Amino acid sequence: MEMLGEITSLMQEMIRNKCINPPGNEMKSIRTVERFLSSYGIESEILESAPERGNLLAVMEGSGNHPSFMLGPAHVDVVPVENEKDWKVPPFEGTIKDDCIWGRGSLDMLYIVASQTVVFAKLHQEGFKPKGDLKLCIVADEEASGNYGANWLVQNHPEKVRVDYLITEAGGDPIGPNRITYVYGEKGTAWTRLRFLGEESHGSAPYNSNNAVVKMSKAIQRISEYQPPRHTSLLIPFIKAMGIGTVTRVLMGNTKTLGFMFRQLSKRNKKDAAFLNSMTQMTISPNVCEGGAKVNTIPGQAYVDVDVRTLPGQDEEYVIDQFQKALAGMLDDVIIEAVPVDLGGGFNPGNISEMESPLVRIMESVIRELRGKEITLVPMVSPGATDSRFFRRAFGTNAYGFSIHDGTLEVGEIMSMFHGTDERVPLGTLELTSNGYMEIIRKLLS
Repeated sequence: MEMLGEITSLMQEMIRNKCINPPGNEMKSIRTVERFLSSYGIESEILESAPERGNLLAVMEGSGNHPSFMLGPAHVDVVPVENEKDWKVPPFEGTIKDDCIWGRGSLDMLYIVASQTVVFAKLHQEGFKPKGDLKLCIVADEEASGNYGANWLVQNHPEKVRVDYLITEAGGDPIGPNRITYVYGEKGTAWTRLRFLGEESHGSAPYNSNNAVVKMSKAIQRISEYQPPRHTSLLIPFIKAMGIGTVTRVLMGNTKTLGFMFRQLSKRNKKDAAFLNSMTQMTISPNVCEGGAKVNTIPGQAYVDVDVRTLPGQDEEYVIDQFQKALAGMLDDVIIEAVPVDLGGGFNPGNISEMESPLVRIMESVIRELRGKEITLVPMVSPGATDSRFFRRAFGTNAYGFSIHDGTLEVGEIMSMFHGTDERVPLGTLELTSNGYMEIIRKLLS
């Protein structure tokens, strides 16, 4: 219970620090973690990437030839709250209510930051001597580009942050009876801007006009209806671990019947269908439009920004090829380019770690010890990006998203709280997750 109390207090302070990105100001919570570690006599290094943007690294040096392991990178920045009045409790107070700790960033991912920090401190206190390097890495800027956080560390201090294994967000979701996820990979991002040029003229005479917004609207319709090629290599191990029946597995493992299966599933559960579909293809979502300057002027320029998520192995050339196929016959009217870097553009390829590894086997044994022998770990590739991608690309790190939820919240409710209203984490999840990290380290590095 002492460890749970310290995790809770650390979380509350970080929630109240309001490290909202942008602008971040993550040094407030980095200093919080530094002070906590210092209270245990642990020296940590703060690596500042910019004023008020910082990252923390603490290391227990290994005494043998075991692999190196990192707790983290765990980010302290959080997303804004659009309307605080929609929350049942104030989002930046760290309130404990209904056996949960509430607040922006509590789930994404301050409960993991606090759990990993306290576990590291407790291991140091008990005199734990790892046989491979044990590192704790707390970072800034995950909610934007990572360019002031994990990516900056990998680029500027590779010798300090290189590791063989790491555990970060998220995982641990109760996705079915006795089924809990771990994340071994993630899709890539290729945010794309489609630009259209027309000819400005008076809005009172639109006949035969060259209207950029009309061109844009036609393109949006085309790309929203386009079906990229489907692949099942990521879906098959997922549905197998879920224990889905043989007939359904066969139908979902065949790209010719996969579309039919998604349509049937969508009639029962649209969110499940959307999630499973995301594991099988490059997804295209036109989300931001701009065009025209005045209601009585035919616009000469317009653009739509498209959220594109790629499967591992799909490159920039593939993305362009898919847009060209979707927009066949109107390519003379469109310029295909990346969203500006300062708005989150720039190609980040999808990436995966080993689905089965010594660390995964340890994770499964630990979760069965803590949650029951009947638990099965389900391998999942996330449709969203995390800081793991930087370590996989730079060092070939086997990076996993893993925590242990206590089962009091349904997976749909958990997923809705990421960047959502009434974000919270059960105290039972804090206890299980921290105990899980402790046992994983002992089994891996002893």
